Parts: sequence; structure tokens; C-alpha cells
Amino acid sequence: MPSTRQRASEGHQPSPGKTRLSFREKLVQKGSSTDAVLKKLKALHTELAEMDQELVDVTSLSNVKKDLITHHILHHKDRGVRAYAACCLADILRLYAPDAPFTQPELRDIFQFFFRQLSTGMKSGPESAYYDQYFHLLESLSTVKSVVLVCDLPNADEVMTDIFKDFFALVRSNFAKKIELFMADILVAIIDEAQTIPENLLDLILAQFMDKDAKIEQPAYRLAVQVCNETSDKLQRHVSLYFSEILLSHTQDETEAAEDKNIRSAHELIKRLHASCPGLLHSVIPQLEEELQMSSPHLRGLAVQALGDMFGDKNGGELWKNFPSTWQAWLSRGNDKSTVVRLKFVESSKGLYSSTSVEMREALENLLNVKLLDPEEKVRAAPS
Repeated sequence: MPSTRQRASEGHQPSPGKTRLSFREKLVQKGSSTDAVLKKLKALHTELAEMDQELVDVTSLSNVKKDLITHHILHHKDRGVRAYAACCLADILRLYAPDAPFTQPELRDIFQFFFRQLSTGMKSGPESAYYDQYFHLLESLSTVKSVVLVCDLPNADEVMTDIFKDFFALVRSNFAKKIELFMADILVAIIDEAQTIPENLLDLILAQFMDKDAKIEQPAYRLAVQVCNETSDKLQRHVSLYFSEILLSHTQDETEAAEDKNIRSAHELIKRLHASCPGLLHSVIPQLEEELQMSSPHLRGLAVQALGDMFGDKNGGELWKNFPSTWQAWLSRGNDKSTVVRLKFVESSKGLYSSTSVEMREALENLLNVKLLDPEEKVRAAPS
């Protein structure tokens, strides 16, 4: 769907040769029982789901699309009514694409309705009532990409952030793999389409990497990794700004006096991102290199430790290849005037002993041999 969307014209004349909706019943009628409404919605969904976007006469959908967004339907007390209504609305968006046959306030209500159904209805996983309908809704949002319509709403930042929050809270290990893929597709589509990334949304994504025990087996972490790797080109500038505010905004006195918790956490987060989503850090690595030159031994030590761990992880070879000046700047800290920094260098270099790069190993071994003659006993003892 293109970024700019106009409301679909209500004045189209019936198109010859096009398929018209045969469903003629009113969804909203005074005194209708829940069973009666649910039966109508099931019939409507069955017909809409089978209609071809290229062949449908959308003028025949005008009445049902109006009925579907009434308060009576969107706020119906019955979960089944809401689940089938969500499916029908997703089908409507598919059939009208690339136009949006609703006003912006209506679209806001529709998408908030969609994600309320998913976040409350799928908590029990595959055992959830109406699981098939939630699956259909997710699949439609994923494949049709109608979800990108939220990026044009006046309160887009809030809606986008809520969607990410809902999905990170909702994803379960017992979901079918397709469910997780649909979720990732939806989140990726939102990031790709968004004009800018809200600060709260970025915080929410990065929060998935904060847990030092996070593993790829954990669904929310795995979802975040997949989304970040698929959108690294778009996110890296925002990630760079996020870290620059932390890494380069501390004075020497502030950092050394308080051993600032935020800056320590930032270095830990950078290491975790490098291990799983290195593409996010293309503009952050130069910041670490700059930090190696700062006057504060505390900051230099944090940068030395972080880069040593990063050069030693599974993506360290690519880091060495792509950032040769950072590698040289890191090696130079082995001769830092501060004993603390030299010690950090030796300790953090141990993970590189098993590096597959002969050049990396040789450069490191030569320097560590020199460290055996370091004037400080603690540094001399560290390589052993």
C-alpha cells in the first residue's frame, strides 16, 4: 500500500463484470440476539474472504462496511461477534486496497479494535476460542499490509507504540511459527512505513534486549531480534541518537564520581545488540571509538571492555573487517597510561583467543606478550 491514501469514493457506479456482494442482511437491528448477529457475521466473513480484490465491485460493500464500525458491533459484549467483525473489517480493507474506505478517526478505532481482539483473545494460545479468526486477522494484516494505514493517523505515534507493546506482551512459545512470522511482518511494515520512529517505541524495542539472560528461545526477544535485523537500515540512525545522548553527554566528573548506572547499562546493551543485531550499530561503533580517546579513564575502560567483548563474540570478525580504525584504537588502549584501562584491555581480550582470524590473533598475541613486561603487576599477571 502506498504511503498516501485517500478515502475511497462512495460515489462509484456499479462496475460491469465485477463481483457484487450477495449478503443483504442488516448487521445492526434492534432486538437481534447475539446468536443472530454472530450467524450473520459468519456468513458475511465467509463471502468476503472468498472475494477477489481485482474482481470485486466495492460499491456493493458500502452498507456492510458502515454497519461493521458501529458502536454496537465494535463494543459488542460477545467475543465471537467481535472476532468475526474484526475478520470482516480486515477483509474490507483488503478488498478496497490501496484505498482506505474510512475516515482517519474510523481507522484509528478499527486498528485499536483489531489489536484489542488479538491481545485479549489470543492469551491462551492455540486453545483460545476463535483462534482461527485471530489467525485470519493476523494473516491479513501481515500479507495485505493494511496495518501501515496507522502511520498516517494523527495519533500515529501512540497507536504504533501500543501495537508493539501488545505484540511483545502477547507472543507465546506455544504459538505456531506462522503466528510469530505474521507478528514480525506487521511490526516490520510499521517501521518501514513510519516517517519517524517514536522515542517510546524505540525504548520498547531496546527493552527486549536489556535482560542479560535473554535467549533466542524466548519469544519476545526472538521477535525483537527478527524485527531489528529486518529494519536495521531504518533503525540504525535512531539507535545512534539513543546512544549518543548517553555515551557522549557525560562529563568526566559525573561519570567517575557516580560510576553512572545509565552509561554502564548502555555499554551492556550495545554488547547484546552486537551479538544479535549488529546492523543496528553501524553509527554507534564510531562513538565507542571516540570514547576510547576520552580523558576519563572510567569511560575509556568501559569502551575497552565493551569492544573487547564485541570483537570476541560471533560477529567479531565482521566488526574487525568493517571497522579497522576501531580495532587499531582498541589495540592502542593496551598501552594506555591508566593501569585500570590496561587491565580492562587484557581481561577483555581473552575472548579473542579463539578467533578464527589469524591477523586478529597475531596482533593481539604480540601486544599481550609486551604486557608481560608491564610495570604494574596486576597487568602482568592478567594474561596468564
